[in-house]
Amino acid sequence: MTVQPSRRTYAITLFLILLICYGYFLPKWADWGANSRADMVYAFGDHGTLIIDDYHTNTGDLACFPGPFKADPNDLLGGDCTGHFYSDKSLGPSLLALPFYMVFKAVAALPPIQKFIASGKGIGSMSDTLNPDGKGIRPDAVYQYMALAFMTFFASAVPSAFLGVIVFLMSARFAKKDSYAFLLALAFGLATMAFPYSNALYQHQLASFGAFTGFYLLWRVIYEKASLRWLWVVGVLFSFAAITEYPIVPALGILFLWALWRMPNRIALYRVVIGAIPLFIAFAAFNYAAFHTIIPVGYEYSTNWQGEHQSGFLSLQLPSVDNLVRLYGLTFSPIRGIFITSPFLLLAIWGYYLMWKELKDKRGAVITIGLFIAFFLFYNSSSVMWWGGFTIGPRYLVPMLPFFVLPIIFVFNRLLDKRWGQILVGVLVAFSAFSIWAMNIAGQTWPDVGVSPTTFATMTASNTLVNYSLPLLQQGNVARNYAMILGLPGLVSIIPLFVLLVAVYLIVPRLLNRREAHHQLQNQGLKNAIGGTR
Repeated sequence: MTVQPSRRTYAITLFLILLICYGYFLPKWADWGANSRADMVYAFGDHGTLIIDDYHTNTGDLACFPGPFKADPNDLLGGDCTGHFYSDKSLGPSLLALPFYMVFKAVAALPPIQKFIASGKGIGSMSDTLNPDGKGIRPDAVYQYMALAFMTFFASAVPSAFLGVIVFLMSARFAKKDSYAFLLALAFGLATMAFPYSNALYQHQLASFGAFTGFYLLWRVIYEKASLRWLWVVGVLFSFAAITEYPIVPALGILFLWALWRMPNRIALYRVVIGAIPLFIAFAAFNYAAFHTIIPVGYEYSTNWQGEHQSGFLSLQLPSVDNLVRLYGLTFSPIRGIFITSPFLLLAIWGYYLMWKELKDKRGAVITIGLFIAFFLFYNSSSVMWWGGFTIGPRYLVPMLPFFVLPIIFVFNRLLDKRWGQILVGVLVAFSAFSIWAMNIAGQTWPDVGVSPTTFATMTASNTLVNYSLPLLQQGNVARNYAMILGLPGLVSIIPLFVLLVAVYLIVPRLLNRREAHHQLQNQGLKNAIGGTR
């Protein structure tokens, strides 16, 4: 009896592959964004306060309240704050990471772990990745890095792997074969900007998870008559996305208005509103405790990038010809463009046309997806900070990525049953994966832009992959990963990852299929037995 892989088999296999890839690499060292969010967790978890005065020396992403802050021109992390230091970041990632930090504290209190942290010794080849101009291995730094890796895995890698499964389940509804949806979800998870931000304590992937999973559940309620109880979950997901990435709020409003239009029972959407209230109350309390207002104003008191934050409205400017230049930067520029970074995303343009053509009875949803994407492109092209600092790709577009890749399934339906189409898709996905992986695993920090890309000339001055990442890989400068604990250096440390992935891909589906076949045989035997008694 031949058993075709079920969606459950594909989903479990996909989740494990993504989780292994995301969790294999450790967080970037001296990452200001992640450290700022982690400092908020340490302060509250250790002392029950939001003030991070005791931890702030590991980051420059700070808010000084009530201020003013006088920077030290000789020290990027130095300066005098007349008030207290707070994280200038959104609450969501830190709130999700907090319970995992409390678990880590309990683990770190065990005598063997305490002894290792206090020893000041490096592990395997990981010591080779330290900054030669740094302060060396210090117990407090080792403790914080271990804590960051622990809570980042559970608060970022796990939700991101689940997001890949949601992309699979959503696209499988339109796929000729579930294997096409499996390929699309893999490409989304490992060949777009979703990969590097899936094991970083940043807001982008978590906001993406909240928005797209909420949209998936709304789709099920509206079109598939799923239980209205899922609307409570949608409220939690949407509110979490909102307190995690503020610019996503108007886009969430687009999704809610679509649901309000399409829901047969519009009154039922009160569940979404009420489900969102608890996290919004927590968010308001956080802002009031830190900045004496329920409005998120952390960036107003930032000790960095004040020129950009004060340009226009929170870096946003009125539409002008500069928007077109930035739009080029977001899409086709070699320094940040999503179509250069992940060229298989070009298929989304054709895919959206096919989606519109084939889903005639669901064009409201197709329009909603288009508006969601258009909002993010418009919003980011209106910002003087469109490139996102030190980053891989234009990271502020990450929350729109699952919506952007969904229409590609309609292209896969057309291409993957043809030989030339398989080759085309294979080449595009393979290059996208190579580009993303190279940029993600090269070096110990996020890629530097050198100069702020605010003009067409500066946007085309360099290519992040060619000028930054590939030279580092040629030097054997590979991001910290768990194989380095065993002493494996450089590119050699990646070998165990691929061995593990091959094992998962070959073994897990077979085990699940065998179990599926056993259940089918049992069910068939039960049917025969019932039939024989009639």
